Amino acid sequence: MPQFDPLVSSSILLESVLNLYSVFCRTSISVTRTDGYRSSIRSSSPNIYWASPSGRILQDYTPPHSPNPNALIIPLGSSPEGKSARGNARNDALDTAWFPFRTRADFELTEISVKGGLNSELTNNLLKGVNKDWGANGYKSHITIQSAAEMQQTLASARKYGVRFKSASILASYQGQKHEIKFEYRDPWEWITTLLNDPTLASTSMYHAVRKYYCEGSVAQTYQERVVDEPNTADTWWEFESELPEADPYPHCLFPMHVWLDEGLVTKRITMHPMVLRALFQPGNIRNASGNGGGVLFGYMPPICDPSDPTNRNTPQTVEFAQFKMEVYQKVLAVVFTSCRSRSRNGAAVRCPDGVARVFHPGVHINSLDGKEAAYFNACRAALANFPCPTCLVPHSDLHRITSTFKLRTTATMKAVVVKALKKKTKSDKEDLLKSYGLHGIEHFLWDFRFSDPYAAYSYDTLHSDDLGKWGAHLWPLLLEKLEELKAKGPFAENMRRFPRWPDLKHFNQVTTVHFTDGQSFYDILKCVLPCVVELFPPNEPLVHCIRAYQRYRIMVGMNCMPDTRLQRLDVFVEDYEHWCSQVTATHGKSFDFFKQHAASHVVRDIRNKGTTNHGSTRPGEGFQQEAREAYNRTNKKNVAHQMARIDETQETIARIRMKIDNYDKARHQSEDIDDSIDETPVASQQDDTHWKFGAPIPGHLVNSHALEEANAAFHNFDFRLREFISDTFPEEGIKFEDTIMVRRFQCVYITYQSREDWRGACDIIRCNPSFHDNVRYDCFLVNLTDPGLHFAQVRSLLRCHLPSGRQIDLSLVHMFASSRWKPKTRWAGCQIREKCKEYSFLSMEHVICGAILTPVSSSPDEPVHFVMDTMDPDMLLRADV
Repeated sequence: MPQFDPLVSSSILLESVLNLYSVFCRTSISVTRTDGYRSSIRSSSPNIYWASPSGRILQDYTPPHSPNPNALIIPLGSSPEGKSARGNARNDALDTAWFPFRTRADFELTEISVKGGLNSELTNNLLKGVNKDWGANGYKSHITIQSAAEMQQTLASARKYGVRFKSASILASYQGQKHEIKFEYRDPWEWITTLLNDPTLASTSMYHAVRKYYCEGSVAQTYQERVVDEPNTADTWWEFESELPEADPYPHCLFPMHVWLDEGLVTKRITMHPMVLRALFQPGNIRNASGNGGGVLFGYMPPICDPSDPTNRNTPQTVEFAQFKMEVYQKVLAVVFTSCRSRSRNGAAVRCPDGVARVFHPGVHINSLDGKEAAYFNACRAALANFPCPTCLVPHSDLHRITSTFKLRTTATMKAVVVKALKKKTKSDKEDLLKSYGLHGIEHFLWDFRFSDPYAAYSYDTLHSDDLGKWGAHLWPLLLEKLEELKAKGPFAENMRRFPRWPDLKHFNQVTTVHFTDGQSFYDILKCVLPCVVELFPPNEPLVHCIRAYQRYRIMVGMNCMPDTRLQRLDVFVEDYEHWCSQVTATHGKSFDFFKQHAASHVVRDIRNKGTTNHGSTRPGEGFQQEAREAYNRTNKKNVAHQMARIDETQETIARIRMKIDNYDKARHQSEDIDDSIDETPVASQQDDTHWKFGAPIPGHLVNSHALEEANAAFHNFDFRLREFISDTFPEEGIKFEDTIMVRRFQCVYITYQSREDWRGACDIIRCNPSFHDNVRYDCFLVNLTDPGLHFAQVRSLLRCHLPSGRQIDLSLVHMFASSRWKPKTRWAGCQIREKCKEYSFLSMEHVICGAILTPVSSSPDEPVHFVMDTMDPDMLLRADV
């Protein structure tokens, strides 16, 4: 029988369109004519339709034991509207939102002290000033706390309402001696129940697996294509859920977890090893953030002190020490997850905020680890071993064969190997057997769990496998080496320096002389590199083709929404990348037998099984290293793990109370009809339904079109051509020569559009400024013309014209791009060349689609021949190349 944890004192019936996740039976629902998504999900909501310019998403739930099939149709590009997940927060105990602090002022001063890392002396000085020294005569402070000690006492009371750290120890053997290792940890099941009981997370909770489909066409002839994004849309969650028992009487659900742990420097010489859990039942934008529902620190892996110099060890001694470290890993994690072991098999019932009691089976679904941590976590041998992959049994000599398949590791097969090895009579026989499978003779802590295969949970990581791996550690150094041989590093750096600037794209002034260590810098270099190097290499250079193949692969593999056709295209990109790697090996002698190269062989299966790669990335976890450094600096450098755990408890407590206060404020404002909204529209427009908004108006009043031409030599024949354009485009205006046209100029425009990547709304900021932060910025955009193909324009001026009729029309003065006959030395796959027209044209803003980057072929910004950059984001790659 399932265990029951009645931790919720009240239930809230939530009526939100995002509350999609109750149990329903497998069914298929036909769709009338539509352009959009179709998805199979289990929904407790009735059929809901959201208005949308085009298309819709149908989601129908389908677990095998569901009592009630229903569907939710979500149109593409829409925004959900429904009641807040927080329900009627006004009915909560408003006067105790800051409990256990006596007053709100007490809490907010404590919040300042905690966030600022103030020590006792500074806190006492602050309290003395607020309570006594800084007030005028008759001043009475709302703060009742009198000292830092009293503040700490209140914080100690507040920490009791969160998930506290516990103390534990394990014994591990090394060189015949037993070592006791102490550590502190949070109980994952206690954390799980707090999330499942939290009404603020109920509307976004994903209790069940779903299937999503892109669909279009009539009911009789419907085209549908499966789409994978969140982990609950992928295969593993679906397959695991199909194994759950029928309701007894409570419906059974998985509670899959995401585990991240890594070693990081908190000083130049001292490392700490934080471990973070994330709940996959929340969408990625919530669980990967730092707020409510985000990741939680569940402990620090205790440091393993090396009793000797590693350089003095022989091979058997090195293996023995590695096995000791892995034994510590496994025993520590076994203690941490003890509370989840039996519950993963039997389940435990929790009453959720919607009033439904559900039986949850916790399990580890995704491991986000770099190569070193993956070896320790999975008790496998490291990257230089004969079989280094934690997922499959690929020989080290075949790591370059990324289109080949190898036998996968499973819990059953690896457990059988370890059991067989432990029965060997000699140590050499035991080691030979373990080496043939790339294992250490250690029992994995997850072997006794249900719905938790550690080898399948190891996930593709774009940060370490790609940005810091294939590119940052291999292709990029090779490129610099070949440029050095050609004595072309200087021209390359100059080309990168002149590459057009773009929001969220780093600009590199010294790309060849700066040593980069962060993955984002490497990724941004990759996006820009080809036009800057192609003319520096001999014709038809294999390295250029290889970089292009890798660009397409890297952008595609990082997309957050993957229909079947993209996954098929990704398979093609993997094949193309492997082919050009072999050509680079033949030409330059570069070996691709390294583990991070091999990871590409698993990525398509990983996406199908566990969702898109952003859910398995280590990037969110890496951000926690900064928090660990800050916490370390607040300790006295003695027994730091205990102090850092206490600091984390305090920060979690402050964040929890702050959320309660914010909810209280929101409820109070709603009940009192307080309107404190702020209009952040860049510039008001006559039409509210346009997909563009002008911003940064040039100072001054409206200017007559005649005066504008006289004041700007670049606007040759401006007034006549403007009137001609308006007469042709808007003939109903009947513009005459003597009519006055007033013009206001702007220096940027916000373009909103529907992204091809995930069909959500996106926004580009297009600059039109001769001196934007001391740099010339005349950006480009993609425009919609009747001729087939992609059409681009470079904006020179943004104009709002006020016509005599009172009508406003928004125009841009542009240089259009036309096809060019010029060819680069190496024409890479998908390469597009355009030539900028010298004469300017008028373009209605209605024809602008989104922003674009076109970079000149030479280092001169006035060069007419340009490369079309389809690497700026996934949307442009899908428009231009796929």
